[in-house]
Amino acid sequence: MKKKPLQKRKNYSELFTDVDSLKTIDSIRISYFLVAVTAFFITEVGREVYRPYIYSNDIYDLGIADSIGNLGGIIVQIFFTLAILNSPKSKAYRVIIFLVIGYILYEILQPYLPKGTFDWIDIYATLFGGFIALLIHSLIIKRIKSKVLFKF
Repeated sequence: MKKKPLQKRKNYSELFTDVDSLKTIDSIRISYFLVAVTAFFITEVGREVYRPYIYSNDIYDLGIADSIGNLGGIIVQIFFTLAILNSPKSKAYRVIIFLVIGYILYEILQPYLPKGTFDWIDIYATLFGGFIALLIHSLIIKRIKSKVLFKF
């Protein structure tokens, strides 16, 4: 009886990053964190200043004030996750796609959740925010040299 060779199993724990990247602090990781913090503050200013201004002055802005949380929130979530995981380039795209799909699924489930409201504009804002995140990620990868600052 012939023995079958062992097949190498796919390690799903490394779907979004790898151990070496996780243990490295480099200039790319710092850039991801800075983008996440900047996007967070822009999103909060949009929610606390822009949205009330638009509502109080009855200005039509194509629904941007309504969906600023999704538009900015997805960018914050993507870059905060990338900063935590320090995903290599190909795995970073997986993170971006996974989070965008997650936000869209959450929006679709809104009618079934307490106090949830489904809104197509939030889905469009999530897709647009994901696209902006892809552009920013591409700029970071092209413009910033990966310089290792610390390794665990």
